[in-house]
Amino acid sequence: MIKANGSRQFRGFTLIEMMITISIVGLLFAVAVPSYNQSKRKTRRSDAVAAVLAIQVAQENFRGSCPYYAQGIGNSNTCGASASASIVKGGTTSDQGHYTMWIAPNSATGNAYQIVATATGDQASDTGCTTLTITFSATNPKGLKAPTDCWAR
Repeated sequence: MIKANGSRQFRGFTLIEMMITISIVGLLFAVAVPSYNQSKRKTRRSDAVAAVLAIQVAQENFRGSCPYYAQGIGNSNTCGASASASIVKGGTTSDQGHYTMWIAPNSATGNAYQIVATATGDQASDTGCTTLTITFSATNPKGLKAPTDCWAR
């Protein structure tokens, strides 16, 4: 646009203004994405909690008809000659597939067992919470949870 006095006036953004805007957007993006991913991982822990509780219910039902808790997880209930030879019906993967479920080696007895949930895939980046454990026993019927921060609601 040319004014009556012959000077030119340009409208728009300078390169510096555009670079500053892009830098600010990039900075916000660099802060927001990791925070969002961490929040998403924390929410996915509920997948492990649900799977652990399903195995707990299966173990308690199994214990009603067998003298000990099962050491393994499988497709059907099998009361073997010992806890290590017994299998409780349940899934080895959480419903949403973020955790692998198993019963800790040599933890199943007549009055105790420990369920372990190990994070897989993107959930394995959940710092400090890649392995969730809960131990049920006569002295801890509600379960002893570890790490405790990872079980917080």
